[in-house]
Amino acid sequence: MKKILLLLLISAISFAQNIEFSGYGATGFRFFDRNRLNNPNQETYYEGKLQAEFNLKKGFEAQLDFRGNNIDKSVELREFSAKYESDSWYNIKIGHIKRPFGYEYMMNREKLWTIDRSIVQERISQLGYGSRSVAIMAYYEYDDDKSEFPYSWFLSLSKDNSSGSAVTGRVSYHFNDDLAVSGNYMYQAIGGDVPVKVSGFAADIAYRTKKFDANIEAVYAQDPVEGRIRELAGKENTVFAVGVKTMLARKFVIDGSFLEDIEPVFIAGYFVPESDISDRHIIQGVLGSNFYIDKEIRIRLNADMRFTKTEFDENYSTKESRVVLEFQVIF
Repeated sequence: MKKILLLLLISAISFAQNIEFSGYGATGFRFFDRNRLNNPNQETYYEGKLQAEFNLKKGFEAQLDFRGNNIDKSVELREFSAKYESDSWYNIKIGHIKRPFGYEYMMNREKLWTIDRSIVQERISQLGYGSRSVAIMAYYEYDDDKSEFPYSWFLSLSKDNSSGSAVTGRVSYHFNDDLAVSGNYMYQAIGGDVPVKVSGFAADIAYRTKKFDANIEAVYAQDPVEGRIRELAGKENTVFAVGVKTMLARKFVIDGSFLEDIEPVFIAGYFVPESDISDRHIIQGVLGSNFYIDKEIRIRLNADMRFTKTEFDENYSTKESRVVLEFQVIF
């Protein structure tokens, strides 16, 4: 893999006038509420992303996205894609790309307000609703210069290596450049010895300016894993997970000799793995702040509290709660 990466970088340098590089690097510390006999209760980490965008003939671009971290001790090709941008209300993208489901998942990790994704996004990703696969996608993203068409839309047809396929759609209505309301639908057909067909729905409202961000997102999605287990047991196989989360962030200008801005962040989330067993759920509360040394350089601190309850226990557990400190550079 290292040799392949080296060859790709050499090739990229040879045609540097047609390539744009971007990415990020981050390092930090995580402190967990865990039993040290089972897993370490603290860890150091570092990770990085290198993305190369190749400008081809007019309207055509290609992209390679590499990721690496000290946990896996490897570099992987996370995404290859090629896209065609038309002058009309549609564009085409093909490759190993994101399924366009959910507001939070549509945002790149390095641009998130918090260090980790929310518990709602984390859990629905495990069910296949926030993941990458080989796909072809038609889409259009709202342009304030073309406000006569106040919509964004995405339609993706995807396929993976586990006899699974999916259709994902997302539509947004933009009241202006700052405020939008969106809806999502995703259909998954997963083959195998016990084939299942599941659907997921999501909706969100997002308000975003240069200094203030707020959004609320709700998800109602079938669980294909638990559905298979119930099918094998001869039970009703329709199992829906429910999640809702909200995020608030406000950037304050400091203009000091070291810090430029401080951005407090708050997230509240609620996730029920099986909607018919409401006593089993997770409540998340994240308090944090981003300290901007520069627009692309920030120190990040998150206190991520996770309160987990089961139907067999009256009390909440705080296991897997964490405090995370990170230094990040975007380039």
